[in-house]
Amino acid sequence: MPARGTSAAQVLEILYREATPFVRHRLAVVLGLVICAAVLTALGPIALKQIIDGFTGAARGAVVLLVVLYALSQWLARAAGELRGLVYGRIERRLFRTLSERLFAHLLNLPLRFHLDRQTGAVTETLTNGLEGLQTILHHLVFTLLPVTVELATVIVVLWRLAPPLFLGLFCAALLCYAAVFGYSAVTLAATARLAADARVQAGAALTDGLLNYETVKYFAAEPALRERVGQAMARSEREWIAFYRRFAGNGLLVASVFAAFLAATTWCATVDVRDGRMSIGDFVLVNTYMLQLARPVETLGYAAQGFSQGLALLEKMLGLFHETPEPAAQSRCGAAAGPGALAFDQVSLSYRSGCPVLRDISFRLEARRTLAVVGSSGSGKSTLVRLLVRLVEPDGGRILLDDVPIAHLSLAQLRRAIAVVPQDTVLFNDSLAYNIALGRTSATLADVQRAARIAHLHDFIMGLPDGYETRVGERGVKLSGGERQRVSIARAVLASPILYVFDEATASLDSRTEQDILASLREISEHRSTLVIAHRLSTVVHADEIVVLDGGRIVERGTHPSLLRQNGAYAAAWRAQQQGPAAT
Repeated sequence: MPARGTSAAQVLEILYREATPFVRHRLAVVLGLVICAAVLTALGPIALKQIIDGFTGAARGAVVLLVVLYALSQWLARAAGELRGLVYGRIERRLFRTLSERLFAHLLNLPLRFHLDRQTGAVTETLTNGLEGLQTILHHLVFTLLPVTVELATVIVVLWRLAPPLFLGLFCAALLCYAAVFGYSAVTLAATARLAADARVQAGAALTDGLLNYETVKYFAAEPALRERVGQAMARSEREWIAFYRRFAGNGLLVASVFAAFLAATTWCATVDVRDGRMSIGDFVLVNTYMLQLARPVETLGYAAQGFSQGLALLEKMLGLFHETPEPAAQSRCGAAAGPGALAFDQVSLSYRSGCPVLRDISFRLEARRTLAVVGSSGSGKSTLVRLLVRLVEPDGGRILLDDVPIAHLSLAQLRRAIAVVPQDTVLFNDSLAYNIALGRTSATLADVQRAARIAHLHDFIMGLPDGYETRVGERGVKLSGGERQRVSIARAVLASPILYVFDEATASLDSRTEQDILASLREISEHRSTLVIAHRLSTVVHADEIVVLDGGRIVERGTHPSLLRQNGAYAAAWRAQQQGPAAT
């Protein structure tokens, strides 16, 4: 995470880094239009002064021309502003698209540790807030900071050339007072804005969490409890934002007081000078107009400073996501994994937390085109082997080798293309069946997808649906049964055409009949491939060439099913317990 508080320099760095040539070229056009509009706005009162002086005879013959020039300057300033908005809109949308894609890709590349701790709602709300904050900052940079700076510089030059020094001094004094007030406002608003942004993220997380788990909520009639939880988060967000707006309004009153004080001083001094003949009426209008005109850009600049504080607070958490370390992206030290699929764990150890080992000196070898099963009670470390194998986590010690090559020497893409995992809980995207099957090989044709579905004994079921392979499966595949989702997962694994299959409790949540059907499919697809089976239910591994028994993160037994029964140890005891379980019930 970055240091607490995000600086404008970081934001400018992001904008420069992410700006494509498309954005930079159009940004140059926008800046030109901004400067043009600001200069025309600042010079407009000079024409108005000349018109008024013309009433007294000083420039009577040029009044019509001056009126035309005055109206033209105002029209050109506004036209330039409208064109600026049009060009800027394309820049903003392209930046949003680029940053959203980059952040999404970054999140996908973050390690398992991050995803185990994250809340989906909090991440999506952080992205929304970050883009909103960036929009606020970018808008103020383009539409406030630059044009106001140019406009104020032009006004100072005009007053220096055309007005008595007193009024230039009053103008500059007003600028300094405004700067002091807005500086104080920016500092005091920053902490309040950060609290409000954090409360907003937490409220969004609670809302999304409730919607994702709607089924569990309905099972237990927990709607009132969930409404209360979300309501409390929303109430906190409301309180924090009200505190922010209260602070914002208080700062606005200070700004109004500064404006009124300097307007009164300038008007009084100009009135005295006109009365004493030191200024013309046109000069009076010029000075008064500039003081009135000063209020709008300077107040806008001050509110921009406050907006910056709010935008930086909203953007801070998104920048924090960018500071999360992604998975290693080292290049492969060897060619793509294309061997027969021999797998070896060599004294592998792992602890998720210091002092709490999950695996201790695990060593076994799966020969090519053979089947090895790992069994054990819940919490024995079985599924951790899968996470280590696909490098979702890295071991504390030892090596894992695929065809005698350390998997650390393979790129993550090479490694994961060589392995197909069929998990216990198959989570599908809310898209078509064809999309979900082809996820592991996006270049696959429909014929490839259908071939994989036939092997998984899913094709006939799909063809019986009204939309066939274009049938949408619903959020996380809720429109399909557990067995149907598992068959989609099997078809996905078949289509990936790996050198090693991993079945991680692939039938644990299915009924006996469906389990036997799925097991038959699994054995069929893995008959001539190396296969690692992770299981709790021992009836699913009796066919394995070797069975490894884990207990407390250690290997306590190994052998075939018959030899382990003869040993009459932990495996035999678990086998008897599972065989007697149905009878006992």
